[in-house]
Amino acid sequence: MPAWFETNRERISGIDRTFRSLFADPIAKFAQVEDLITSMDEAGVDVSVCAGFGWTDPETARISNDYNLEAARTYSDRLVAFCSVNPLWGEDAVAEVKRCHAAGARGIGELHPDTQGFLNADLAALSPVFDTARKLEMPILMHASEPVGHGYPGKGTVTPDLLMALVNAFPDNAFIFSHFGGGLPFYGLMPEVMAALKNVYFDSAAFPFLYRPEVFDVVAKAVGADKILFASDFPLVTQKRALTGFDASGLNAQDSQGVRGANAAHVLSI
Repeated sequence: MPAWFETNRERISGIDRTFRSLFADPIAKFAQVEDLITSMDEAGVDVSVCAGFGWTDPETARISNDYNLEAARTYSDRLVAFCSVNPLWGEDAVAEVKRCHAAGARGIGELHPDTQGFLNADLAALSPVFDTARKLEMPILMHASEPVGHGYPGKGTVTPDLLMALVNAFPDNAFIFSHFGGGLPFYGLMPEVMAALKNVYFDSAAFPFLYRPEVFDVVAKAVGADKILFASDFPLVTQKRALTGFDASGLNAQDSQGVRGANAAHVLSI
């Protein structure tokens, strides 16, 4: 996020619910593009996806999107930009997605259904943005919540059952569910769930705070290693720390290569 967000933390907290839930606390970590590039160099990471957050204020979203887009233009061989909107903005959200796609955005997200207010909305209200994402071949990155375990800022209630409702309503969209989908891939052992997950992927963001490293092997057995996308949740978790944890995952060399980047390259067509 731009440095302006950190210096105006109180102001943005007053107008954006998602920002307030994640960054109102003065100890919450921020990172600018230079911090990310330094982290990548230290960890040996070639390419990173710059995701946004599920903003509730349109101007905050636009500023964040423009920052990510400019970062990806500046480091075109190292950064991939996603853009973020609230699907409930309707045609305004569609226009912002199209604007960002034309400027180089490869996906949408991260979305935060709790603070953005579409957990209890009519799913039809999501159609304009989700249909646009499908037509533009932009995967939708969405926050996910574990129904059990410890709480943390921004955890929310986007549990596997709610994610499945979205998958069933929009079966032709490509989805990436953060934090191993709140445990959704474990249900991939159920044939009907596995069939529904044909266009769904799971990232490993913040996994050192949530699971033992064996989670990669378990998820690979449940839904396939090709559905796992390595993520760190930098700066919450450094990329070096996340990679060190992944090294203890127990995956074989081929699956490990896929998780480290080949799977994401396939999803993003890069």
